[in-house]
Amino acid sequence: MAEKFDMSRQAVSKHIKVLQECDLIKPEQSGREIYYHFNAKKMQEFDHWLAQLRHNWKTQFNQLENLLSTIKEQK
Repeated sequence: MAEKFDMSRQAVSKHIKVLQECDLIKPEQSGREIYYHFNAKKMQEFDHWLAQLRHNWKTQFNQLENLLSTIKEQK
């Protein structure tokens, strides 16, 4: 797997470990090999969380834009 990415095996291993800890992938041992399966349900939870952040960011940026427009108009 590491040869598919421009990083060391140790770096790929670290990323896999984090993804496993977050339940975004599930390992399946088959002899000496380990196959990783994507956990779509967990990714949906993550996407929902990100959507909430995006909404908050958008609201805050809109408020900032309105404030800056008001300040600009006052000058």
